[in-house]
Amino acid sequence: MNILIASKDAVFSRMLMLEFSEKGFPVFCAQTLEETKTLLSRAHLALIEASFLSQGKLPEFPYDIILFGYPEDFKGIARQELTKYYTLTRPFVMEDFWASLFDEEKETVPFRLRVQKRKNPSESLALDTASQSAYYKGEKIILTNKEFALLALLYENKGTAVSRETALREVFADAGEKTNVVDVYINYLRVKIDHKFGIRMIGTVRGFGYIIQ
Repeated sequence: MNILIASKDAVFSRMLMLEFSEKGFPVFCAQTLEETKTLLSRAHLALIEASFLSQGKLPEFPYDIILFGYPEDFKGIARQELTKYYTLTRPFVMEDFWASLFDEEKETVPFRLRVQKRKNPSESLALDTASQSAYYKGEKIILTNKEFALLALLYENKGTAVSRETALREVFADAGEKTNVVDVYINYLRVKIDHKFGIRMIGTVRGFGYIIQ
């Protein structure tokens, strides 16, 4: 697995390079956004300084990208853009970094990348209530007003189940009491989000309602 480390901080890059090299991973380093774009095609995991995004967007990359930087480096990045990546805030303890990134295995497979397991699909969802727009990993989801309102209700209560009665009252008050409109719109959302992106974000709580974890 090839690792790309992209940062203007040469000392920090060298530290990460040595850490990965000691574990047997080939490492490439970039110091500018243009170098990063060129070397991305050779990498299977990229650690990129967050400030680079202020200079332009990164190209499509089929593997994982971890943005790292100090808290102020992330403030100028739009929420919908940040959802595309994993983030790592400096300073951090290297042992904690390895613990979050790798599982120790037997001798034949000393490390196993587990980035995919660390991120819940809802962490890649961003809602802009002002424009009633939703984004998954930076990609806009086309929703009707009612679909957005239902998604926003579930998202605002993330981790807590929302009953059908609550959704009916909050979003579909004009539909009357005896209707399955909530279930119908949940299916619409699943088609546009879960099915489209190959994820399972909207869960069912049998006999009660729905939940986003």
